[in-house]
Amino acid sequence: MPSKQKASDPVTHLIGGAVSGLCACVFVQPLDLIKTRLQQQQQAHLAFIKQVFGIIKEGSVLSLWRGTAPTIVRNVPGAAMYFTVLNEARTLLARRKINNGSALPKLSNTENLVAGGASRAAIGFVMMPATVIKVRYESNLYNYKSMSGAFTSIFRTEGIRGLWAGFGATAMRDAPLAGLYVLFYEQAKTHLGNLRATSSHFDVSTPTIHMVAGVTAGFFSTTLTHPFDMLKTRMQLKPAEYKNVLQAARKVLMEEGAIGFLDGILVRTVRKSIHSAISWTVYEEVVRWHVARKADHLV
Repeated sequence: MPSKQKASDPVTHLIGGAVSGLCACVFVQPLDLIKTRLQQQQQAHLAFIKQVFGIIKEGSVLSLWRGTAPTIVRNVPGAAMYFTVLNEARTLLARRKINNGSALPKLSNTENLVAGGASRAAIGFVMMPATVIKVRYESNLYNYKSMSGAFTSIFRTEGIRGLWAGFGATAMRDAPLAGLYVLFYEQAKTHLGNLRATSSHFDVSTPTIHMVAGVTAGFFSTTLTHPFDMLKTRMQLKPAEYKNVLQAARKVLMEEGAIGFLDGILVRTVRKSIHSAISWTVYEEVVRWHVARKADHLV
């Protein structure tokens, strides 16, 4: 049985978060790119396949991974910091009561919601410049040659504020998204674990439970928060047209109707569900392996 110190070791969660962030962002980058293109063109019904072939025509199949470098720069340290801060917040709220069936402490639904939302909002603010650069790399509205060039261009033309473009919409998306995700994830994992314990027909591995719980939580939390993601993308790509959350929302509603808020929802829901399943499964397994390895060294 792992000790409290091992289970809550920040380095363990930092490593687990970094590895999970790298695996997930590389795997789903094509879907992220397509989602950005759909939202930038304001065409909710633009064919998915048409977008795929259009991007490939820009260069090659590897064009689907355009923006991977800034995605890694954002996601790897971002995921590492998020999982570490989340664990510390949850451990604090749980008063060091560790749940042996998870890499994270056991909390109530409200505590999961608060811990997930607050942790994501804080890390989102720190990583916002990398997020802005990533979105513009994925768009074909800009022609940045390097990340340093993108940074310099944004800073010169828009000032320091440009590096945090869309943060309001991002925070309103990410805080509820992360909070709801942690809540749904832990609930799904608990129900699946109970089903495995009580049913002889549901004999699945722990990683499988994490994967299914991740997909389920990713689907529901992403669907509920998608309008803020669409507004965030518009504000980051066209800050002169979409100046703040309220003005952007009014503009979309007047010009495109309520359906405009659903731009890219299918691609994003699929992408986020897969991303969440990969990142949380890898994270939990890395943490469990690291804790078990430490325990073996102490025997």
